Amino acid sequence: MTQNETAAPQAAPDLNAPSARPSAEATAEETLRPQRTDPAPDPAAYPDVHPPEDVSFPQGALEEFKTLSAELGLTSEQAQKLLDLEARFVRAGAQHSAEEKRSRVERWAEQTQALYGAQCPEAVSLAVRAADAFGGPELRELLEATGLGNHPVIVRTFSEIGKSISEDVLPGGQPAAPQDKTFAEALYGKHN
Repeated sequence: MTQNETAAPQAAPDLNAPSARPSAEATAEETLRPQRTDPAPDPAAYPDVHPPEDVSFPQGALEEFKTLSAELGLTSEQAQKLLDLEARFVRAGAQHSAEEKRSRVERWAEQTQALYGAQCPEAVSLAVRAADAFGGPELRELLEATGLGNHPVIVRTFSEIGKSISEDVLPGGQPAAPQDKTFAEALYGKHN
């Protein structure tokens, strides 16, 4: 072409047209998934692949793991190694969760102590009395298992209930006036 000749304008490429080259995702997926020529093994072909005894997985997770292992063409030994690795992560997660719960319960106990100061043992005693009176052992067990028995709102609520029932009054009412009793009245009751 000479300088005087102008090139024919080229059509702009259609950016929405499908690419002739495979996408990076498709290429990566093909690379990760081995091309099998033999049939994939049955997940039941992993009879000796088991999670450690101290780790439990959700129902069906082990079968799903075995199915994926079969699709990937893993040997039993490879599948067991992966399952053991996952078990380590499960244990670490459970330990982290337990530490978080312990820390949270300790923080609640400190907040309750700060709220009541020197009267904390009395407030806790009233709260325990109210919880026993209205919820029984099931409530106490729940409060202890969850750590909520240390939460300042729970302690305050049950402490106020404990005060109400120990004062022998209706909520919002006035306590009954103390009555002097003779020894005989205390022993035998008041008779007319």
